[in-house]
Amino acid sequence: MARSANFLPALLRFPGELAREDGWGRFLELAASAAVLSTQTPLKPLERILLSFEVYGEKFKDVPARVEHAERDLDGFCRAELRFQDEVEKRRLARVLADLLSRQVDSPK
Repeated sequence: MARSANFLPALLRFPGELAREDGWGRFLELAASAAVLSTQTPLKPLERILLSFEVYGEKFKDVPARVEHAERDLDGFCRAELRFQDEVEKRRLARVLADLLSRQVDSPK
């Protein structure tokens, strides 16, 4: 997974009959099929969420994800390991991340 000094914000929504108030978080790590998110919103393993975020000008809206693992840190934040569920969105995110990485490699330091 890619790590960044600039954490990427994400909107969290909760689908279905157990819907609850939207929350915000930030990606600590982001890959095409998985992510690690930090949030003050309580999350539980196996919970399904919808994520909206933007990567390099490309908007992703209501990307379905499943919480694989979640734990609270000493500051009260939830650190959650997520798996993206939509194959089309995973491929689109892979293209955007590959493009972003290629631009970083090609740019002079």
